Amino acid sequence: MSNKDITQKALLRVPDVFASLVNLLLFHNAPIISSNQIRYLDIPSHFVFDDSLHDLYRDVCAMILDKQGNPLFIVCFENQIWRDWTMPIRALGYGDTLYFWQRSQILHKSKAPFEIPLSRFIPCVTFVLHYGDDAWNAKSLDDLTRLEKTPFLKPFVSGYTMNLENIAWWSEEKIASIRSDFRIIADYCAQIRRSRKKDPDHPMYEPPKQWKIEHVEETLMTLAAFSNDRKLTEALHVYLEQFDLYEQKKGGITMRSVIDHIEERGYLRARKQLNEQNRQLEELTQKEKEQNLQLETMTKQLEEKDQRLEEKDRQIDQMISRFVVSAQRLMAMQGLTAEQACDLLGYDEEFRAIVLPYLVS
Repeated sequence: MSNKDITQKALLRVPDVFASLVNLLLFHNAPIISSNQIRYLDIPSHFVFDDSLHDLYRDVCAMILDKQGNPLFIVCFENQIWRDWTMPIRALGYGDTLYFWQRSQILHKSKAPFEIPLSRFIPCVTFVLHYGDDAWNAKSLDDLTRLEKTPFLKPFVSGYTMNLENIAWWSEEKIASIRSDFRIIADYCAQIRRSRKKDPDHPMYEPPKQWKIEHVEETLMTLAAFSNDRKLTEALHVYLEQFDLYEQKKGGITMRSVIDHIEERGYLRARKQLNEQNRQLEELTQKEKEQNLQLETMTKQLEEKDQRLEEKDRQIDQMISRFVVSAQRLMAMQGLTAEQACDLLGYDEEFRAIVLPYLVS
């Protein structure tokens, strides 16, 4: 069996939970059967496939004892998340196996695993517990074998209709009346079904506050196995891994306190991530500020340099203007040419090349 199969059965392997379902389904929830009357059976059935023998285990099966400790009847629960149109055949096969097992016990005078011998056959009943959203209207064995085409066989063929319970369609009153942690599972399935009907993409679950969880690990293991919410499943597994580290709050653990703890842990992790992102953003902002400051400094230095160059150009222009004016005065007063004025003023060739274009002969 896979780990998921095992975890799906975890809660039903708790005697008081098993007894509560027996009372709910067989005795209208009257407290007739107690947990000390439950004796679990692990009886594989065998079938041949591909020329080899295979074991087929039913999900959870138990013998119910009377008040004196004698075998009274056998109840089996089969968990189904998805509908299986062959389930009536499977359920019928499980029942047959139980009677063959009883036959072996009686004929060979062997003892059951719990040291209670069988001296007679006792009745067996199988319930299929369907946890899916869609209501499953299971067909009977007559429907599967299509007896309408062979009506002459009907008097000779025993019909079989499996006992089916659509957990997600149980009423709120029925779920609240369950005297065990199984109501947590049933309530989750029912809430998800109703919520998905309103919003198929975002089903919501509001965990009950008032129901204490007696078997925390088994309940959460089972809920994780049945949930299609990957994040919730992962969070429940993390919670279970560290469950022994948590202090049970006054008043006991409820699904509300479990979800609150998960959300709080998720919030703290998200807050830590946000703080880290903010820190990195601040570092980037600081670096950007430093770079901007360096850029501003360089820009200021360039502007100052440009100003100095402009000032130097202005001073040169003023000096050239003075030399040009001096040459022009000589030219006007003494009737000299531009070349003669430059010679008289002693301008060298380099300076002469600058001044002459401004002089008019």
